[in-house]
Amino acid sequence: MNYWKKTFIFSFFAQMLGILGFAFCTPFLPFFVEELGVKSTGSQAFWAGIVLSSSGLTLAVFAPVWGILADKYGRKLMVCRAMFAGFVILTLMSFSRTVPQLIFFRLLQGVFCGTLAASIAMVASVVPQSHSGFALGMMQAAVFIGNALGPFVGGITADLLGYRHSFRIGALMTLVGGLMILFGTKEKKQPQVVKEAKEPTGFMSIIVLPGFLISVFVMFGVRLSNSLSNPSFPLIIKDIILNSPSFDGINEVIPNLNSITGSVMAGAALAAALSAGMLGYIGDKVGRRRILIACCIGACLASIGHYLSHSLLSLSIMRILFGFSVAGMLPAANAMIHSIIDSRSIGKAYGLATSLSMLGTAMGPTIGGLIGKYFSLRLPFMVTALLQLTLALLVLRFFHEKITRSGSAVKNPLSGVGT
Repeated sequence: MNYWKKTFIFSFFAQMLGILGFAFCTPFLPFFVEELGVKSTGSQAFWAGIVLSSSGLTLAVFAPVWGILADKYGRKLMVCRAMFAGFVILTLMSFSRTVPQLIFFRLLQGVFCGTLAASIAMVASVVPQSHSGFALGMMQAAVFIGNALGPFVGGITADLLGYRHSFRIGALMTLVGGLMILFGTKEKKQPQVVKEAKEPTGFMSIIVLPGFLISVFVMFGVRLSNSLSNPSFPLIIKDIILNSPSFDGINEVIPNLNSITGSVMAGAALAAALSAGMLGYIGDKVGRRRILIACCIGACLASIGHYLSHSLLSLSIMRILFGFSVAGMLPAANAMIHSIIDSRSIGKAYGLATSLSMLGTAMGPTIGGLIGKYFSLRLPFMVTALLQLTLALLVLRFFHEKITRSGSAVKNPLSGVGT
């Protein structure tokens, strides 16, 4: 087996386990906030949003730093750092006694545990250009699989063992992922090339590349819109169950609430996992621009469907459609970046892209939590729909690429921005 294939396979499963571990708390986070002393539904949405946003904020700040270190000292080292730090910090989260303590540990998570950018940079540095769309799509599929299994298994674990043991089991997942990277991957050594004096250096040399900023803006918009409803979504599921005619709970106690929430959330991630690699492959053939526009429109319609859903069945169906649609966005944007970046600057480029785009992850839950507290738990879905439609229009207007006669968008990547 070629070394790049082995590295890709081990990176895929390690990334899946890492995301699975971090996603364990997703379905029960608002309820864990309640256990820590926050009682009203609106306040739970707000503080859950703050907790979710905190890691994205510090990740946005430190991602470029880790990207520079990845190019200098190796991407494999950075992936191991993120995985093993995740094990320590998730374990510490299980001992949180107050919301501020939980927020502090989430801030540390953002500083040290950005596994995705490091993993993508490592895979992108070893995978041939002709396979980049598929490989990066599958790396995104690993994220979606982790996000599917994490809430599902985490919800069941929370119902059976409690919230704190769920954090600890999630920590073990990141430990296993780190060991897989440490012993199962091999990084390609980049030759040291002396640059000419007139060649632009630093982040500016990447920012000025045609197509880079529009790719990053797409990633920012996707992360912002996808995270808007995260604080309120578990609370909406709880509200639907409480208002169901068949509900006969006592004192508003819902048996297996965490398992139900995790199952509904897992549907979207599972659909995304199944479609991410396929959409990445199609993007290599027909062009990433078409994939991005189609996915944005699909996510827009699914978000409107979320707003109108008042049963678990319809909400689950809309969640699956939404997951299928968003699956093609980030792989397409990552492949766009890969096609224009010199191999020696991949870590720096993905670190910068992650930093800028993760501002969306940092802002989304806070904005969604505020909307849920002061307006409506469902309103974030309509805001998401508007953002997805805006992204489709921006890609249609500003992103252009050439397609070869064979249908490949890889050999002739970006032709520029604008018309």
